[in-house]
Amino acid sequence: MNAGAIVAYEIVAGENPLPTLCSAWSRGERVFLVSKNHSTAARQQVLNAARVSDMLQTITHDHTAQKINLDSCPPTASVIIETSGSTAAPRLIELGLDALVASAQIGARAIAFGPGDLWHASLPATHIGGLMIHVRSLVLGGAVRHAGAPKCWSDLNGVTHISLVAAQLARLLEDTNQPPASLKAVMLGGGPSSQSLRESALRKGLPIFATYGMTETASQVATDSIAIGDAATLVGAPLPGIQVTIDSSNNEILIASPTLARGTLVNGALVPFTVPLRTRDVGFIDAQGRLHVAGRLDAMFISGGRNIQPEIIERALTELPGVRSCCVVGIAHEKWGMRPVAFVQLVQAPHSNSTHSNAPTRNTPRMTLAEQLRQTLEPFLIPDMFLEMPPENASRMKYSRAELTQRLAQGERFRQLD
Repeated sequence: MNAGAIVAYEIVAGENPLPTLCSAWSRGERVFLVSKNHSTAARQQVLNAARVSDMLQTITHDHTAQKINLDSCPPTASVIIETSGSTAAPRLIELGLDALVASAQIGARAIAFGPGDLWHASLPATHIGGLMIHVRSLVLGGAVRHAGAPKCWSDLNGVTHISLVAAQLARLLEDTNQPPASLKAVMLGGGPSSQSLRESALRKGLPIFATYGMTETASQVATDSIAIGDAATLVGAPLPGIQVTIDSSNNEILIASPTLARGTLVNGALVPFTVPLRTRDVGFIDAQGRLHVAGRLDAMFISGGRNIQPEIIERALTELPGVRSCCVVGIAHEKWGMRPVAFVQLVQAPHSNSTHSNAPTRNTPRMTLAEQLRQTLEPFLIPDMFLEMPPENASRMKYSRAELTQRLAQGERFRQLD
């Protein structure tokens, strides 16, 4: 295969991707990471969009991965990741190895990782957060444990580092046992998390680090430890060498960074990103120089002339007892133009031997949620409906507003929490 050729690698959960990736990168190939979860039609669609020339065969045992220096690979070597965020149509983002290496090295300034450490890898390598766990191992020297998403603290015995989204952390906190003493860093990202969730974790003695990043920046942009009393929007100071500014016209977060991706693939052709990168995220920088992320420009909608940022409602909802996670979308309304609807995942009813608090369960009435929200939110922000999160979505690391909105618009019925 010629250097610069685009090849596809189908990622299998629990499999170490480094031997296959390093072999391809040493030949200068551009590797498109394909999810095993794609339907046949969706798989063929993304392969055609990337103009893939060949499929890689998985290499299970190869010492190349332990010896390779990513800096010495041909400059054409890269990884291509499919991303849709929470609102947009799928895009193919191409990252050079220089960006991956820079991300690992810069990120280590906030969260040290090296020989003797063990990172629990439950995120798929098709996601930038999952891929970077392996890149950090290669660049910094720590080890990786391939396993599923942890459901209780015993799943993390011996682990020093783990990356979690809010729903995964909330589930772990339902386990009344103590977390492993081996934990050095719990990286919390992937979207909004409530202040009560963060503080519950801190009171449990967990070393919580808030983080903000995206595929376009090879994961981390800002990462920092958090403390009791910190705002739920806080993600920390920008990492060394990463410049973050705020567009005064709309509060959009702009980023210039050595970790920036090369661009996006459109019909097989690379369209470079402009610098600074416009993230479509809304935020601000506080007096201490720390970045706060309030939500997405793409997610905001107008209801009766008032701007609604769904993340504000989501943070308030996840503050309520018994709510594990949620996703708020806007639907058409004859009078107000748009109105919010909340998909909610509730905590399962506790087992008889559990000492869990008397939190509401799946039978929580809709008005209970609405009445509690009225204590903290303005009336126009209270969702018109509270729907049960579909089981196939509840298990995902990140919810898709676009998908849930489309399913509602197509008339699909969901169980109301009333």
